[in-house]
Amino acid sequence: MSYISLKELENLKIQGIPSTVRGLSKLAKKSNWDFRERAGRGGGFEYLIDSLPPEIRTAIQQKKADELLAESEKLAETLPVQAAKLPGKRQNTQLGLPIDEVVGGLTEKQRQCAHARISIVAEVLKMHRVGGLKISHAQAYVLEQLEQGRLPKHLMDLLPLANARSGGEAKLSMRSLKEWTLAYREAATPNERLMALAPKATRRIVPLSEYRWLPHFIRFHNVPSAPKLAHSYGLFADWWEKHMPINEMPTESQVRRVWEKLPMIMQERGRRTGAAYKALMPYVKRDWGALKPNDVWIGDGHSFKAKVAHPVHGRPFKPEVTVILDGCTRMVMGFSVSLAESCVAVCDALRIGVKHFGVPLMYYSDNGGGQTAKTIDHEITGIAARLSIHHETGLPGNPQGRGIIERWWKDNLIRIARNYDTFTGEGMDSSTKNLTYRKLESAFNALEQGKELTAEQQKWAAKLPSWKQFIADVMACIDDYNNRPHSELPKMADGSHYTPKQYRDARMISDGLTPDFLAAEEEETLFRPQEIRKVQRGWLDLFNNQYFSVDLAEYHKDEVRVAYDLDDAQSVLVYDMAGKFLCKAKLDGNKRPAMPVARRDQLAENRRKGKVKRAENVIRLANAEANPALEQAATWDELGSMGMKPDVIEAEYAVLPKTGTDDFVLFEADK
Repeated sequence: MSYISLKELENLKIQGIPSTVRGLSKLAKKSNWDFRERAGRGGGFEYLIDSLPPEIRTAIQQKKADELLAESEKLAETLPVQAAKLPGKRQNTQLGLPIDEVVGGLTEKQRQCAHARISIVAEVLKMHRVGGLKISHAQAYVLEQLEQGRLPKHLMDLLPLANARSGGEAKLSMRSLKEWTLAYREAATPNERLMALAPKATRRIVPLSEYRWLPHFIRFHNVPSAPKLAHSYGLFADWWEKHMPINEMPTESQVRRVWEKLPMIMQERGRRTGAAYKALMPYVKRDWGALKPNDVWIGDGHSFKAKVAHPVHGRPFKPEVTVILDGCTRMVMGFSVSLAESCVAVCDALRIGVKHFGVPLMYYSDNGGGQTAKTIDHEITGIAARLSIHHETGLPGNPQGRGIIERWWKDNLIRIARNYDTFTGEGMDSSTKNLTYRKLESAFNALEQGKELTAEQQKWAAKLPSWKQFIADVMACIDDYNNRPHSELPKMADGSHYTPKQYRDARMISDGLTPDFLAAEEEETLFRPQEIRKVQRGWLDLFNNQYFSVDLAEYHKDEVRVAYDLDDAQSVLVYDMAGKFLCKAKLDGNKRPAMPVARRDQLAENRRKGKVKRAENVIRLANAEANPALEQAATWDELGSMGMKPDVIEAEYAVLPKTGTDDFVLFEADK
């Protein structure tokens, strides 16, 4: 029988599947069982047995065989059947493993072959029990029906599969049928029958431990430089001939064949390290849904993958974008853009998030300099400590730990960067990227020299996005993301996924949460970065600016906490080490610059000096390369004259005091 109805399946009472027609119908739809309409009265559907899961097919075969045997035993009582003499039962030699575990190691092809053989043996047993034939006569009868093509169609279709041959021939010998029948009758359980009738593997799988040369080859091939296999084999062959000449060396083809069979984590171990190798390894998924809104915020800085106009000098550069996500709702809580990754950018993003959505319990980031500076992490003056935010950093070289925000860059910010003609990220055509760079440099060099731009230069300069356009695009990208359905969030009643904003609003209501907002005065003071300074007779030195207050006189030689405004250097707020407010110190004379310098301006000046210093180093290196080292002179005369006129050299000679020797002194240090 190749098809079965749900009612028949229900009557079989198979363990592990639903016991009602309704439950079986749901399982069939969920598992996509193949079916056809049932002919005759009542209609309905019949399901193809071969499309059912292996455990159900095995149970069906067992149930049907048991029914046939039970029915034939009743008829056999009236027939003079000679009892068959069975040989002694063979011992199971499966290395002591449980039979269920052994069956689990069969391939799908082996299982299908075993099921086909069970069906053919069941036909033999039916003739034996129902027809009263001897086993040998029943086997001969089945073979005769097979040769004449008179077996049921489903058995004729199963015969090529039962043969387990690549040609798929529909032939069967008496010897094979006898072996199948004997194995079937000796087995006591469905799994034992399945194992007994499954074809044995014809090719022995050689364990890796038998390839004694493999550990030696790995030493040459699994290195960070990731050489080609042919190159590694050459080094390996040289080593083998020197150290193991008496052993037969494997050929390159043998090495390549074995290497291709290894799992990728073995092939790449040593060739990849750190995050690149961890990307191949199994990982643990974090259940962010178990958290509540504002429990954990995840932050990261990202270099924008396109060039935009610098807000100060207008030349092309790649800005830094810092984004903070809520782990539970995936919503962007705050962001900032800056000239480079820094603690100032992170503080700005935190300030925006706290201002609009409240204070989080934990802030999770990488361990980069911008994320771990004292402005954020100091146990006394750090912003995280003053806001009671626990700052947790991930392991170095483990970006998978912050997979949520790493994926966000790819799906959002890099997507808008690709819309710019100045895109420089992965996948950009290198020729186009180089052409864009040269054309933009040409246009801005002409502007700096006061030249009028050509039509070509104007066209390329217009391709550079302005700072204002860049900010607007980032804001639009974040707004679109927060209001777009997110596949990792739960579904609503209509079947669509929540947007991050919708899910945050829903969770805030369902969890009964109220954001922990700061008062306006707290925002002004808590988000001021702080530094520890020592009072000197009422004065404080901070970033080359000097601040004074009479109230500081009694704190001479004491350390205090100084809170400053990033954009206003006219005054600072002073606290004692316990956090008690002392006074407001005002700027009273800045000895180095002529005018007070705000902290942001100082950072910009430091960046400018760093660029100048690096450029000067490049110039010095270029000059050094233009003046090669002095080659060995042929004679001392050539070295002394350096190719100059004798009268010039003589005019520069100095009279040296006599030393009592005839030594020739060339350098002052040789005296």
